[in-house]
Amino acid sequence: MMDSSTTPAIEQIDYDANYVLGLIGGGVAMLVGAAIWGAITYFTEYQIGYMAIGVGFLVGIAFRFFGKGHSLIFGLSSAVLALIGCVLGNFLFYVGAIAREESTSFLEVLFFFITNPFSVIELFTIAFDFRDLLFYGIAAYVGFRVALDKPQAKPQSQTQR
Repeated sequence: MMDSSTTPAIEQIDYDANYVLGLIGGGVAMLVGAAIWGAITYFTEYQIGYMAIGVGFLVGIAFRFFGKGHSLIFGLSSAVLALIGCVLGNFLFYVGAIAREESTSFLEVLFFFITNPFSVIELFTIAFDFRDLLFYGIAAYVGFRVALDKPQAKPQSQTQR
C-alpha cells in the first residue's frame, strides 16, 4: 500500500516540459524587464535596485509558464536570464544618460557601444557599485525560485482505500 505523501517517480516526470519555449518566453521577459528597468531609471534619474526583484519575477514566471519544467536547468536558466536582464537594464540606462548628457541620440550612443565592446566593459567599470551585485544576486535568486515553484497539488480524496 502506498503512502499518500510519496509519489511514484513516474508521476514526477515533466511530460509537458519544453525548455526551448521556456527559454524563448524567459528571453522575451528579460528584454521587457530590461527595457522597463532602463526607462524607469532614465526618467526618474534614480536607480531603484528593488526593480531587480521585478525582473527576476518576470523572467521566472515566463520561464515557468512557457517551459512548464521543474528540473534544475529551468531554474538556472531563469536565474541567468534575470541576471542578464538587470545588467542590460543598467546598460540601457547608461546609454540614455550619456545620450542626454552629450545631447545626441540614444541610437547613436548605442551603436557606439555595440561597435566598441571594450567601451562597455570600461563603462561598467566606471559605474560599478557593490549594491549592483547585491541586486543582481537577488534577481537571479528570484528568477530561480519562481521558475521552479510548482503549483500546489490538490489533496487526494480520503475515499480511496
